[in-house]
Amino acid sequence: MAGNRSGDPATSQAEEAMNTVLQAERDAERVVAACEAEAASILQSAQLQASRIASRTDNRISLMQTRCFQQVTEEVRQLERAERQARERQEESYRIDETGLAECIEEIAICLTGGVSRGGNGGDAAE
Repeated sequence: MAGNRSGDPATSQAEEAMNTVLQAERDAERVVAACEAEAASILQSAQLQASRIASRTDNRISLMQTRCFQQVTEEVRQLERAERQARERQEESYRIDETGLAECIEEIAICLTGGVSRGGNGGDAAE
């Protein structure tokens, strides 16, 4: 029987079909493996690119934060300087001129005692 089968055209066609299917499966496995390798390579490249983008983004964010901090610090310094100058101007406006105060007290004393004013206000107490 074994001898008869090998010469049978139906068996030969079946064997050929099976070999064709097996070869197609092997070819498909090679193509799938190649696709998987290519996909892994693409994925690795994309991950590397994403990592570079994230790194650049972090650097830009850090730079922006530094610049913002510097700008806020400068603004605070300017506000403090302006406040200090305003306070100094206000303190100056409250300072009393010692000579002027002494002259004013002297004039008041003259007016109160009935003496003659030196004309500090345009007249004297005797008038």
